[in-house]
Amino acid sequence: MQQQALIEKLERLENKVQFLVEKYVHLKKELAIAIGENSQLKELVKKQNAQINNFQNQYKISKIVASIAPDAENAEELKEKIDEYIVEIQKCIDYLSK
Repeated sequence: MQQQALIEKLERLENKVQFLVEKYVHLKKELAIAIGENSQLKELVKKQNAQINNFQNQYKISKIVASIAPDAENAEELKEKIDEYIVEIQKCIDYLSK
């Protein structure tokens, strides 16, 4: 009788250990997924911050152009030239960041 009780306790303990191992494996998978999502979100935030900076720079340039060249024709030429410079500078930054 005592041996039967001991066997039952061992079986319950084995079931609990098996449950904990399964739970551990499941949580480990969830953690890996969360880490991947976190990395993707960080990259997205970086890209969005770069876009915001780009828009802010374009706005600043537009303000500078508007204040420098009062007539629309010269302002547009100046803006295009500045935009070309920005594109070239961005290419240099991208090249250096690689």
